[in-house]
Amino acid sequence: MELKDNINLPLDKFINLSLYDKKHGYYMKKNPFGEKGDFITAPNISRLFSEMIAIWILSFWQSLGSPKKFNLIELGAGNGVMMKVLIDSFKSFPVFSKSCNIFIHEKSNSLIKIQKKNLKKSKIVWLSSLDHIKKNPSIFIANEFFDSIAIKQFQKKGNLWFERFVNFGI
Repeated sequence: MELKDNINLPLDKFINLSLYDKKHGYYMKKNPFGEKGDFITAPNISRLFSEMIAIWILSFWQSLGSPKKFNLIELGAGNGVMMKVLIDSFKSFPVFSKSCNIFIHEKSNSLIKIQKKNLKKSKIVWLSSLDHIKKNPSIFIANEFFDSIAIKQFQKKGNLWFERFVNFGI
């Protein structure tokens, strides 16, 4: 996107461009996670975080009646570290592992490459759209995914609501 003289963008479009623009988006060209990145998330600090999530997933699967086929979908898997620990943890539960179809929903091709490197030899399907998930019972997990969703924001002045915009006055 080229900026002309004066542009007003709704906040959601500004966030989306900032994070996911193919050429300049924050998550599209580099790995922001880990010691060499801009921030560290809980799965990168300790395996314990992801192991606790694994126990919760197993427990929730059992509360669903231990379906013979179900979907586990991670939204925005970052560098894939959490899913790696989950899969390692699930190996101790063969009935669960056999029942589980694992999907990762990720927008960034550069992060997908990192995830595939960290998750090699794992049976995972990467999705660009959630429309391609089989109609099995599904468990969705996400760590800091919702922090990167483009949102609309409104401000009330008097009795009127106004959408918040970002202005590029050049």
